[in-house]
Amino acid sequence: MGFRRFSTAVVFVAVAGLLTGCSGVIDPSKNTVEPFSGTLGVGDGKIFSYSWSKNGEIEVTMTSVTPTPTNGPIAMYIGQMDGSGNCFQLAGYSSPAIVNRKVQFGVLNKGNYCLGVYDPGVLTVPVNFAGTFSHP
Repeated sequence: MGFRRFSTAVVFVAVAGLLTGCSGVIDPSKNTVEPFSGTLGVGDGKIFSYSWSKNGEIEVTMTSVTPTPTNGPIAMYIGQMDGSGNCFQLAGYSSPAIVNRKVQFGVLNKGNYCLGVYDPGVLTVPVNFAGTFSHP
């Protein structure tokens, strides 16, 4: 009987420890939503920098691209900023920037990040774009 109580106590402590470790992640409904916009030339790229102090989910939505590219969508990625202001793309954090399609980039730790919006070779004329960046 003593072993069963001990096992239950160990499981309880382990679960409590896991829940405490998760306390640093922000509920996505409490994220800060920041607009971004710009003009993207043929073969061009634009960088927007962001920073946050809690771990949490990242979501980006491109709300407009005009004129609509005829050869496919422009693209975007999440990167990490270095001390000199350079943006380095995180592996696996890129996506086509399709208008009104939310892209969920998952949970990122607190820190300094960037959003890159670029022409992956589809533009024949410059486009104006706008979107929202949701972060903790």
